[in-house]
Amino acid sequence: MCAAGIFRLLVATSLVLGVGEPLAQAQDAAPAPEPHFLSSRIAPDQPARPTESAQYRETQTRLARGWNTWDVNSVTTYVRLPDGLAIHVGMKHNSTLSSTDFLANPLIGRLTKDAEIVVPGPHAWDGSYTDVQITWQGDSWSVQSATERNDLVVLVTPLQSNAGSTLPPTIVFSVNYLWNAFGSTAKHPGAIEARYRTTRDWVFCTCEKAGDLGEDRNLELPVGGPYFAADFTAPVGVGTGRRRSLDEIEAIVKRQGAAYQKSLSDRENGGSATTAEIIGAIETTLGWDTIYDPEDRRVISPITRVWSVDWGGWVLADWDNFFAATLAGVGSRDLAYANA
Repeated sequence: MCAAGIFRLLVATSLVLGVGEPLAQAQDAAPAPEPHFLSSRIAPDQPARPTESAQYRETQTRLARGWNTWDVNSVTTYVRLPDGLAIHVGMKHNSTLSSTDFLANPLIGRLTKDAEIVVPGPHAWDGSYTDVQITWQGDSWSVQSATERNDLVVLVTPLQSNAGSTLPPTIVFSVNYLWNAFGSTAKHPGAIEARYRTTRDWVFCTCEKAGDLGEDRNLELPVGGPYFAADFTAPVGVGTGRRRSLDEIEAIVKRQGAAYQKSLSDRENGGSATTAEIIGAIETTLGWDTIYDPEDRRVISPITRVWSVDWGGWVLADWDNFFAATLAGVGSRDLAYANA
């Protein structure tokens, strides 16, 4: 579809869904936007950088909180803001015929040879529920995340195994702090400890139920922190805060998935099931495309993660920003304002 056709479709969608009202409110309340640019650190006579409005910084502070898929590099890395604690879900392909391989950072739409195929499922605005399916090296699995108060749980479920492989893949959960945060992580028997300034958190795994490889087993893995690893032959879960059984993790994921579906119906405003489906598609698309930019301490929705990674961080291109802002007005006034 041409750009003009896309624009007309977005305008029509915004009218159907009532996007105009929250965006109009945001525009009425917001000061005139200021230009954003990067200045050189070494060139002389650089102009002063414009001062951010207090309202914009307050909006970003509200957005950049809690667990979400904030890291642009992977759709299976779950980061907590503002401290930057991260749980990465990776998969190690094992083979007796050739060298092994490790999928550390799955992305949607990668087109390189033998790349993973990622099918994005629901993604709540606030990261309270996400669901994604991945196929790679003949194996398929789902990764679901959910929040319970301040805690995160992640459930990884095998969907299809490579019939030609005699060795099961290895599921790997690694834990570290991103973006040069003042944090550290350490492995303990059955748990990983995360320290940030004066606070301490714990990450636990149900790996012992799925063929834990043992605390003394060291794998050749390109990960940046301590990890859990297990043969991936059955569902495996990790969670923060306290130790949970696999049944407890599955129950939290199911409950938050139902809450996400109910939120779509609640926002129909008397519309049809088709309206809820459109709202869900918009929330999912923007959910997976929204990331955290640590350089400017801001939440943004670039065009795609793949483009952003290829360009070294993020890509905000011309009028696409305002499409993202218009669409975000369906359910997140703060994200709409931040993108505009």
